[in-house]
Amino acid sequence: MIFTTIPFTYLIRWSKHDINYYGVRYARGCKPEDLWTRYFTSSDRIQECRELYGEPDIIEVRKTFKHHDIARAWEHRVLTRINAVQKPNWLNEHAGGKKGFRIKYGAEHQNYGKRWTFTEEQRQHQVDTHKNLRWWNNGTEQAFSEVPPGPDYKRGRLPFNNRGAKIGAKVNSQKYWITDGTNEEMIFKTDLIPAGYAPGRIESVLKGKTNHARGTHWWTDGTTTKMSEDCPGPEWRRGRTTWPAHFRS
Repeated sequence: MIFTTIPFTYLIRWSKHDINYYGVRYARGCKPEDLWTRYFTSSDRIQECRELYGEPDIIEVRKTFKHHDIARAWEHRVLTRINAVQKPNWLNEHAGGKKGFRIKYGAEHQNYGKRWTFTEEQRQHQVDTHKNLRWWNNGTEQAFSEVPPGPDYKRGRLPFNNRGAKIGAKVNSQKYWITDGTNEEMIFKTDLIPAGYAPGRIESVLKGKTNHARGTHWWTDGTTTKMSEDCPGPEWRRGRTTWPAHFRS
C-alpha cells in the first residue's frame, strides 16, 4: 500500500485548567485528520490529564509540512520561543527533537555527494514486490495492493487532489498578519500579540518611503525567513532560506 504522509504540528489544551501541550506528528502515513481520531499523542502526561479532566476542549492542527525535518524544526522553534519546558502549565518535557536541532543542507548534510544505487538483488526485489500490485479506490480513499481492500473498491486511482495544500489553506484561514512597523508575520487568532506588534501589515507610510522594502534585507536562521533593517539575532545571517528541490515539490 502507498501512504501519503503529511507531517503536522498541533496544540492540545484544557482551557479551564490552563494546561497546554504542543507537539509534532511525522510518522509514515500520518495526516492531520488522524489527530484525536486515531492519534492521541505519545505523551504520558496527556494520558494522565485525560483521565483527570476528560477530553481537552481545544484540539487544533497548527501547521502542515512537506517534510518531517521541517516539521521537527518548527516544533523546536515554537517550544523554544514560548519557553514551554520551564512553564508549569505546559506538559512538554523537552523542546522537541534534540537541543539545537536544525536542518542541515549542502556539504554539511551527511548524504552530500553520495549517489544512491541499487544492487541487482534490490532491483529484482522491487519488481517482485510490485508486479502484482494494483491501484484501487472507493471514491474517497485509495490503496495499492494485490486485491481490493473491500467490496466497494474498484480498479484505478482517485483524481489528483492536493490535500496538503487544502489543509494548509484551511489552517492559514485561522491566522492574521501582525507587524511592528518593520517586521511582519502571521499568528493564529487565538495567540497573544507580542509586545510592540499590532494587527496589519507593513505599509509604506510607516517608513515614509514609496517602497517599504527599501533599506531592509532578508535574514534567515535556517528555518525562518524575515525581512528587516537590522539582523534579528546572533543566529541569523543575510539571505533567504533555500529548501532542497525535493522539499519544494
